[in-house]
Amino acid sequence: MDVGCGAGVFSKALACEKRLVIALDIEKRLLKEVQGSYVERMCADAHNLPLRDGSVDCVLSISLLEHLENPAKCVEELYRVLKYGGTAIIQLPNLQYPFEPHTKWPLLCLMPKRLQSRILKMIGYPYINMEVTIKNALSMLQKAGFKLKETVKVYHLGIMKLLPQAPAYIFITRKIR
Repeated sequence: MDVGCGAGVFSKALACEKRLVIALDIEKRLLKEVQGSYVERMCADAHNLPLRDGSVDCVLSISLLEHLENPAKCVEELYRVLKYGGTAIIQLPNLQYPFEPHTKWPLLCLMPKRLQSRILKMIGYPYINMEVTIKNALSMLQKAGFKLKETVKVYHLGIMKLLPQAPAYIFITRKIR
């Protein structure tokens, strides 16, 4: 399942004869772009997934959690619908990076929340939950019951490796209980 799939780039790439992919997004207009023989489109809110417990083998979430009002609820839902032993792959931009990954605005994370909100609205990002830090995301995953298998730092440019933190992270986790 590709949660928050947008236009379905990953859904379409992962779908094949041996694998049905559920492309899930809250935006109907984006889902219209998702076409494929082995892709099932589903319009739903990531806070309340309309699937049975333990019904999905793998969950993919790319740059979704930071756009949610209650990312912990989404993580709990991902855990709920995942089968035991299933894998969740969660990519998250580092909102504490010197240049905020969505907007490229410098030092946005250090500004007061009110100013952050004004800047985000001004440049066309109506909602980014700046509380979704890498540390908070890892805590949410752990509280939900996921076991972290691997963390991958994502660098868009080689020069970014000069800083101790990456602009984005991928967490590969398993449902163990």
